[in-house]
Amino acid sequence: LSHNGDRFPKMAAASLFSKTRSWKGLTELIFVWNAPRSDLERIASGDDNNYDDNNNKNDNNDYSNTNNTDSNSTNSNSANSNSTSQIFAQQLLRRHDDPSDPLRIFYSLEHGLSDDLLNRYHPLLSPRNEALLYFDDDGPFSSFPFRSVIHPALELWKRHSDVQIGGRPRHLSFSSSSSSRRLETALHRQRESVTLPMAMDGRIPNPPSSSSSREFIPFCRDTHRERAVYHPRVFPDFDARILLPTGSILHSNYLCFIWHEALEELREYARRHVTRPDDVYVSVLVAQLAGKGARTFARKRTKKKR
Repeated sequence: LSHNGDRFPKMAAASLFSKTRSWKGLTELIFVWNAPRSDLERIASGDDNNYDDNNNKNDNNDYSNTNNTDSNSTNSNSANSNSTSQIFAQQLLRRHDDPSDPLRIFYSLEHGLSDDLLNRYHPLLSPRNEALLYFDDDGPFSSFPFRSVIHPALELWKRHSDVQIGGRPRHLSFSSSSSSRRLETALHRQRESVTLPMAMDGRIPNPPSSSSSREFIPFCRDTHRERAVYHPRVFPDFDARILLPTGSILHSNYLCFIWHEALEELREYARRHVTRPDDVYVSVLVAQLAGKGARTFARKRTKKKR
């Protein structure tokens, strides 16, 4: 998902779209564009002036003494960035026009939508597959190699397709001691039930029943004056409550719920809040619907012997 070309160089450097060609089971790549089609075509033609405008927004008299060397270096970096963005935009348009290519561009504005982060979850995307793997345009992409991370994550999703799966978790905690105790008790039960014996041939048997899955903890702000605390700088290995979109997997059946008309007030809150908490909205909603929390997977393997 993007709405301008500012992050095209980072996406190009990651070679994400070229690498995904070899991903087993991949049938479709959807690039959500939240700006007019003409903007993307302008970047591809080299006529886009976004970068010059952005670089000049903060210019003032305080920078009047900047030396020519720094100025030349900045101009050179800007020119390289523009060139990379132009080539990347050209590749996007060319692949979109190729019927044999799995990549297609979803022009949000042409479907009556606005510039909204939640467009990547819109039912109008009409994805072919049930498993939807998400990436933000700012990555990080190198944290999710297919063979060692994405493929095992998909195997985890197959066993728990009713919840959100992700590799970049964040944590929510409760302000009241009673909710914290209930949460710790539920997590203890979950840890006891998560260990599954492996069959002799190496296969993992059927997952535990729903009764042994993570217990749902209700949140009552009005009756108990509880407060949920979001920890944006912590990426817990366990006990995650919120998943960032990059590297997350979600069943396509949830799209119609995320954009249900009854939840417009929540979506509007996510749009207007200064932090744009679309990740919180999606993770909490899916947990509410499933009655279970998110599942997480490791982004790398340790080389240390235990």
